Amino acid sequence: MVIVHASRALRPLATTALLKPICLMSNVPPRAPLVPPHDLLHAVAVATGTPMAYLQWPGGRCIWATATYARLLEMPSQELLDKAPQSYLSPCTWNEWKCELERLADSPQPGTSLQTPLRFARQQAVPTQLVADVQHGAVRAIVVIPLQDLSHTDALQMVQDSDTRLQRYARATREAIIFFRQGRVFDANPAAIALTGYPLHQLLDRPVVHLLPHVLRAEAQSLIDQGTEHAHETRLLHHGGQELDVEIAVHLLPEDGDTYGMLVLNDITERKRAEAEVYFLANHDPLTRLPNRQGLMQQLRQVLLQAERTQQHIAVLYVDLDRFKDVNDSLGHDAGDKLLIDAARRMRSKVHPDDLVARLGADEYVLVLASPLTACQPDCILRELRFALNKPYVLPKEAVNLPASIGVSIYPEDGSTAEELMLNASAAMEAAKSLGQGHLQYYSAHLQVRPSRLLVQDRLLREAVANDQGLVLHFQPLWNLATNRLEGFEALVRWQHPQRGLLPPAEFIGFAEARGLISLVDRWVMRAACKQLRAWRDAGLPPVVVAVNMSATEFNQRTLVEEVQLVLADTGIDPQWLEIELTETTLMKQSEHVLHTLQALRQLGVRLSIDDFGTGYSSLAYLKRYPLDKIKIDRSFVKDTPQDADDVSLIQAIIQMGRSLNLRTVAEGVETKAQWDMLQAMHCDLIQGYYLARPMAAEEALRWQQHRCQMSAPQ
Repeated sequence: MVIVHASRALRPLATTALLKPICLMSNVPPRAPLVPPHDLLHAVAVATGTPMAYLQWPGGRCIWATATYARLLEMPSQELLDKAPQSYLSPCTWNEWKCELERLADSPQPGTSLQTPLRFARQQAVPTQLVADVQHGAVRAIVVIPLQDLSHTDALQMVQDSDTRLQRYARATREAIIFFRQGRVFDANPAAIALTGYPLHQLLDRPVVHLLPHVLRAEAQSLIDQGTEHAHETRLLHHGGQELDVEIAVHLLPEDGDTYGMLVLNDITERKRAEAEVYFLANHDPLTRLPNRQGLMQQLRQVLLQAERTQQHIAVLYVDLDRFKDVNDSLGHDAGDKLLIDAARRMRSKVHPDDLVARLGADEYVLVLASPLTACQPDCILRELRFALNKPYVLPKEAVNLPASIGVSIYPEDGSTAEELMLNASAAMEAAKSLGQGHLQYYSAHLQVRPSRLLVQDRLLREAVANDQGLVLHFQPLWNLATNRLEGFEALVRWQHPQRGLLPPAEFIGFAEARGLISLVDRWVMRAACKQLRAWRDAGLPPVVVAVNMSATEFNQRTLVEEVQLVLADTGIDPQWLEIELTETTLMKQSEHVLHTLQALRQLGVRLSIDDFGTGYSSLAYLKRYPLDKIKIDRSFVKDTPQDADDVSLIQAIIQMGRSLNLRTVAEGVETKAQWDMLQAMHCDLIQGYYLARPMAAEEALRWQQHRCQMSAPQ
């Protein structure tokens, strides 16, 4: 959680204020002695991520230091405690520090401060604000605040208005801050009053957990009692009765048997709304708004669990619109899109609200008759469905008739899993198409059309991997917008099928997953990509990153890390030049094994990124937990920009989320200069798409690099 950045949250002017033992709201008498002011300052500094240390004076012994301050010295914050600067600074650097600290201490006026450059680790000079904590006319301590993240205006603000009270800080920050003692509120800032909807007098002495819905209070009580290392997502009960999505952090300050604490809340309602929209788009077809393959499979698995409990039949209908390609070719894609939307509407109108209708892509749909009212009578539904789909589609230029081929599988007779039922319904649909247009076919184990093709395709794909013949890689460039230079390539696998020609991933990756072959394909791709990278290096090209996709299945394998190490050793590739793209499905498992695997890969030096961000449940909780480097923005969000304002807002939100988590962002599917310019203005890190280059064979990618390495981006 990024509670707030130092450059805008902990305004330097508030530092002297926090050293005063006063209440936030000056017109409210304190209900209990406040915590020592320097402890309160420590809590605020930690909560806001501000680099800061509190040095006892004279001597400079460190009372406390934040982790962000310690990082400037390349030391853990715990190692700084009770040590004076001369124990960890070089003699020359300490003399510089000592001069400035003594210069400040010689002017013991309340609020005295000065700004000076001080050297930290690696002899890095950082503008630093020194603020005197004056008690009874003497400097008791010195607050050290490196200003590398603060503007000049912020720095000037620090030395002004030495009598500024904590209330000024509270008013300056957008975070809601609630102070409590022994679990009860004794103060709150205006942002907290606005967020909760309670007047201050109604907040005072209220148990902190009563600000949350009743069902969440038991869990929240442990956070209030123990504090939090990381931010937690929960819900806030507003004074008006509505619930708000918030992120909370709790910082505790034990003192003389009492426990004082600070609860920092962020309103994440808009972020959760954006996440929900990203999730919807990831699991739904953007054209028809029906579930896509991923959304369908998730829902179908839930339907089957329910059917198993209730001993209910389920029917899966696989629908293919015959001759749809002719509509696209003759009337254009706009007409084709209109037809697909109309077909989706017709299907949805003929089934029960509890039934599922999904579009898998192109002209293929799937219906799942899950309602007891329809699953027991598929013949009746099929009759109405075929009648509806056989009606003419009225398009702008003319009306067209498109019959539909339909294959049907029944649970549990034709399969017990979502994959089996889908595969068998697809086989039945292929059999229906072999009979001519507009036919219907129930699955049978005796079907000859699709099952034989499945076995042949299974054998051919296994042979292609085993013999290293048939699978080929194409490479699509990744362009760095900051440096305006090539950064790397994504390796995309193709299958040179002996009968069907060169097949894109969409034509066989799903099949490989269903047949348990995806691990073989993934590992072939990784090895082949590293071998190609080695060949480019041997040809004298500068090093570039090569990114390979890996399915969720791979991360369940115990040998993945060893396999990666073996490939890198065999090809002589440094780990930093290999990037593994994983799906959000992998992260959603949230297993310790997946976490340990990713941590081991990261320690090895391999880069990790989330492919097609938005194709799973895009939660910051997953992104924060795992050691990731990049998120790739799904092409479906980029496609309609900059015209589609919603997509523009979503992309901006993803980029900002990435930046807040120190994750680089890659935009896929960039096809126009307008999209390029928009993403550059948003400070997206990397670009990938047809506007730069289509995926190309290795030889062409070699020539492309030789041509582009000395050139800037396309104009």
